[in-house]
Amino acid sequence: MSTEGQRSRASSGEPLGIQSIEVGLKLLRPIIEAGRPLNLKALSDAAGYAPPKAHRYLVSLIRMKLVAQEPDSGRYGLGELAFELGLAAIGLLDREGMGRAAIRDIRAATQQTACMVAWANGGATVVSMEPGTGSIFLAVRTGSILSLLRSASGRIFLAYMPSDMTKAVLKQELAENPMKPASVTALIEQVQREGISRIRDSMMVGLSAVSAPVFDHEGRLAYALTSLGQSESFDTSIDSAVVQTVRQKAEELSGRLGFRARMAG
Repeated sequence: MSTEGQRSRASSGEPLGIQSIEVGLKLLRPIIEAGRPLNLKALSDAAGYAPPKAHRYLVSLIRMKLVAQEPDSGRYGLGELAFELGLAAIGLLDREGMGRAAIRDIRAATQQTACMVAWANGGATVVSMEPGTGSIFLAVRTGSILSLLRSASGRIFLAYMPSDMTKAVLKQELAENPMKPASVTALIEQVQREGISRIRDSMMVGLSAVSAPVFDHEGRLAYALTSLGQSESFDTSIDSAVVQTVRQKAEELSGRLGFRARMAG
């Protein structure tokens, strides 16, 4: 850091750090965002460094096992210590707490009821709920197990969970309310294509909902974030504000849980 930069930070009350550490670690971000090893030119360009300068810092990062260089291509990827740090950070995350905070944000942004739904008790179960303004749904409360076919949340699990985990529940639902296999397949494909589930009056008359999946660092469905409200004032169109809010919050939370494939998609 330049003398001017140090004085600027000192005068603003910001603690002084070690410039070389900040400069070196800046090279990790392009690798993380690319999701693959990069050559020296790509790394130096992304960090805004001259190649010789970037190379010097990469040598140190390799020694610290934060970066590893591929022997054949010479490209630079994340090292052993970087992976260990990432896994440790994921292990320390309060996934449920983050989900509860997310539904509070959804409720604040939409004024509609929001809930977090996880696979528990043999079905898609409401594990946390934030009531919307003036909305009371007696059929949906914490602990409720939702239909795989008729609820927005249930369709997320039907579309993104391994079929061997949902097949028993699906079989029971189909026995009670028959549906052609092609219709079930079409429903799953629509959810996967749109990346969100939308219902209007299919769970109960007068109730509409949207739900989006949250994935963990291994690409597994962690839970669903859902917003629901009275059909007369709840817009489920794909470009509506509530749909975009739920989708954005779910994608943001997936990223915080270490899921990158969908973001890069």
